[in-house]
Amino acid sequence: MKYQQINKSKCYCITLCRAANAITAYYDEGLQPTGMTTKQFSLLLHLSRLEEASTGELADYVNLERSTVTRNLKILVEQGWVYDKAEPGKRNHRYAVTEAGQQKIEEAHVIWEQLQENLNEMLGEDNMQTLRSALYKIQELQKA
Repeated sequence: MKYQQINKSKCYCITLCRAANAITAYYDEGLQPTGMTTKQFSLLLHLSRLEEASTGELADYVNLERSTVTRNLKILVEQGWVYDKAEPGKRNHRYAVTEAGQQKIEEAHVIWEQLQENLNEMLGEDNMQTLRSALYKIQELQKA
């Protein structure tokens, strides 16, 4: 991962956007051996928890744009990690994780745990807890 000089901003929005880009790049790089991006891993994992879902249900569950979910589901289906339970030609798509997808989740989860541990070591558990709490509160702005 290339690290560049940080251009510090007083703007919370810009700072959070930059941090989001940095953390996404960190996880994407770490997950490269699995052939998945962070978003794809998240969708696969959450779809597994739901057992099955439509595109809209999954988008609502993970709080992502429907177009983002559609684009990434297409890739997951092409990889054989997700399948569409709808009858051919039907428009009511219902997606579920395949056995290969479950194995991919297990493979990626091991890497994800190591990435999490690395962040905890780098920033410290107390800082991570504080950060997590602050981020949860910030997410509530969307509901307000």
